[in-house]
Amino acid sequence: MINKIKSLSLFYRIYFISLIAFLVILIAGSIILSSVIGEYNKGLAETVSENFFNETFTNLDTEKIIEMSGVTPSEFETKDDIKNYIEKSMSDNLTYTSISSEGDDKKYIVKSGDFKVASFTLSADEKGDYHPKSLELHLSKSSKNVYKVLGNSTLYINGVKVSDSYITERSEHISSSVLPEGVPKLEWVTYTVEGLTATPDIKLLDRNGIETDFSQDNSGVYNENIIYDEQDADIVERVLKGAKQYAICMQEDASKASVFPYFERGTDLYESFRMVENFFVWDHSSYEILDEKVTEFLRYDENTVSMRISFTHVLKKYGHEDYKDITDITYYARNIGGKYMIFARHNNA
Repeated sequence: MINKIKSLSLFYRIYFISLIAFLVILIAGSIILSSVIGEYNKGLAETVSENFFNETFTNLDTEKIIEMSGVTPSEFETKDDIKNYIEKSMSDNLTYTSISSEGDDKKYIVKSGDFKVASFTLSADEKGDYHPKSLELHLSKSSKNVYKVLGNSTLYINGVKVSDSYITERSEHISSSVLPEGVPKLEWVTYTVEGLTATPDIKLLDRNGIETDFSQDNSGVYNENIIYDEQDADIVERVLKGAKQYAICMQEDASKASVFPYFERGTDLYESFRMVENFFVWDHSSYEILDEKVTEFLRYDENTVSMRISFTHVLKKYGHEDYKDITDITYYARNIGGKYMIFARHNNA
């Protein structure tokens, strides 16, 4: 090629040399320009946002998401629980969209299907190049979990004891208003735990260290299923006899004197029964008591108990349909001089 150029006239030699030089300069310029444009494009918000979205969300870099968002697990969960929750929440058709921004920052939201799961912001440096600035998660947490347990029970979530800092309410147990001074009183304690990313493992130990479970009411609250104490046959027999004698007396089939040996003198219950003069009595000629049942035997201390007593008091009259008076009452009794005396009661709805 060079020899051919040498054989040409001076004019054509200069022409071809200039042409070759121009082509070299053009190619070099194109390479340099392409590099400059490439570097420029790297800093554009559109490029940075797309790259950030693909690297962080499409490829689901959970470590980066957790680090940039600053999200931390609750004391009942681990970092792996958060990772699993992010993976589960961002598994469906991820997209991102630019939204209105403030100042020079560029803002974007990330959706999984139709749900907003995250947002991120880009900020420009002094050269005008954009860089990821912040990331915020918008994952919906599980609904708050509310547990209502006796104050002397111990609640664990995922093996961690729930501290008093989660108590949102305290209320008296129904027995507290009637128990004598000095007898340990029960209370209901409500724990509210929020921010869990998965269904927790719940464990509840009652006042005796026995593991029990919950029943969920219509409002979603988990209420402790109380494990009642083993019944003392002698105490049950005496209190049940007193309860039946009271019912019989109220229908004027027994005297007040037959009831007094079972009730503690000086109590409001004793005095109200002693002072009542007129009973509401259903006309009948005989009676019987059926379906006796004693449940919910609860010991408050070595001398104080309660129990739920239910039975059907049937009043009979010749030529008429039997009247059935269904009784469901919790009786409270304590040891006085070796005998358990009834000192209070409440009807069960």
